[in-house]
Amino acid sequence: NWNKEEFIRIHHPDYMFIRETELVSLDEWANIMDKWVTGSDFAKETKKRVKTSLVHENEHVTELRWEEDGDLVTHVVLKKKGLAWRSIVNRVPLEDLKEVFI
Repeated sequence: NWNKEEFIRIHHPDYMFIRETELVSLDEWANIMDKWVTGSDFAKETKKRVKTSLVHENEHVTELRWEEDGDLVTHVVLKKKGLAWRSIVNRVPLEDLKEVFI
């Protein structure tokens, strides 16, 4: 039930998505998400996610984790006044994790 206005409403006006090389404003991020969710590949791409879990959530932070395309993906959302304020995603190849825990 994608709704771009609702997506924007749950984000703080100062929201930024943090990429390794850039910051993405709320308007830009909402447009990116809108194109992704309403595009033809959304259902196919999200089906690739396995073992999705909410690791931790409180009034300050949400941490989500899933496996996708051979990576362990961690998405951390910092909150301000109960709204998503900053987000960052980290992808680690599962192979790299096996080496750490052997």
